[in-house]
Amino acid sequence: MKGKYYFIKKYLLLSIIVSFVFLFIPCFILAQLVDKTPASVPPVPGIFNREPWEVPQITSINRDRARSTSYSYKNIEDAISCHREVSRMMSLNGKWDFKFAATPDKAPADFYKNRVEGWDKIDVPGDMEMQGYGRPIYKSAVYPFRPVDPPYIPYEDNSIGSYQKTFTVPANWGAMNITLFLGGVSSCFKVWLNGKFVGYGEDSFMPSEFNITPYLIKGENVLSVEVLRWGDGYYLEDQDQWRLSGFHREVYIMAEPKLRIADFFYQTKLDAKYKDAIFELRPRLDNFTGKTVDSTYVLKAQLYDEDNHPILKKPMEKLAISIINEIYPRLDNVKFALMQTDIRNPKKWSDEHPYLYTLVLSLEDTASGKILEAKSCKVGFRSVSFSKTSSKLLINGKETYLYGINRPDHDPVKGKALSARIF
Repeated sequence: MKGKYYFIKKYLLLSIIVSFVFLFIPCFILAQLVDKTPASVPPVPGIFNREPWEVPQITSINRDRARSTSYSYKNIEDAISCHREVSRMMSLNGKWDFKFAATPDKAPADFYKNRVEGWDKIDVPGDMEMQGYGRPIYKSAVYPFRPVDPPYIPYEDNSIGSYQKTFTVPANWGAMNITLFLGGVSSCFKVWLNGKFVGYGEDSFMPSEFNITPYLIKGENVLSVEVLRWGDGYYLEDQDQWRLSGFHREVYIMAEPKLRIADFFYQTKLDAKYKDAIFELRPRLDNFTGKTVDSTYVLKAQLYDEDNHPILKKPMEKLAISIINEIYPRLDNVKFALMQTDIRNPKKWSDEHPYLYTLVLSLEDTASGKILEAKSCKVGFRSVSFSKTSSKLLINGKETYLYGINRPDHDPVKGKALSARIF
């Protein structure tokens, strides 16, 4: 018993010491930077009027829920092809009107209210600094700006790029839900459409989507984006790479029906012999129709082999209304699969033979036989685990080694705006 109580006392003492370290030591650790730069003088408290890029609790405003990348097709045949060029999307890449300001106070105010004239042209996607605006900065482990005072940002050396682009929505998209897709913007940005504020986003290496349906007008639409080089999120993005700002990745709009396949997740569970599999699917539907969904709408799922032949005798099916009205247990969570089926000895994915099937989901109105939309993605049947004896990585039960490098996205000409060929 003495040994037991001795252990408890030592554990409590250690807990107190650790708590002291985490509660008090950071006050001194954060007093200066690793390069001996003294701590900055914090701003004097005042009436709250800070921008979202200085409020850590705000990482986005009016941004859609994150989801996996997929495209909306009008029929199953187009979805099987996985060629997004035939999907309901329209690229906004290319030349945009652009105005550069070295500091936020010099940025054009209220430029989003009107169609701009006489501005420079800039490529989107593309970094400002690689196109002659501002300077590229390379830093390893030291912040590229001063003062360093999270979550506050510098205003004396913090450039802003003001962008504008016009577009016209295709006539056959009139009854659709339209999403604006921004593939990656650094470091934070505001969006306006036709003079109205749409939203705000950070997370510069993640896509941002905004539902712009209520903002659209017939004819020419004016899209305006303001990009700030340093935001509060950059305190978490500091790493050894070239520091560049602007549109890293593509911009496009996408049309989907008001009742849409918003997102979907799948799991491929192989048996103990890595032979047969259980295919599990969890779809998520959005209902933007403004009314209750009829029981005639059905979601179907089918798997196709490399020759585009279906491998299921009949597609998996589930009523759309049952997906939307899924019931969560009071004291538990739902199981992953909303739809599942057994697959006898599918071809497996491995590094030597990376075989991929094509999963196609289609949302259909059984009353009219009409397909509202179809979406697709590639599926590989594999099991990933670690050996209980050697701790080595196992794919389908076989030891597998990964060869690679830690490489931030970078091109000597375009910066972080990499093409598919470079990838």
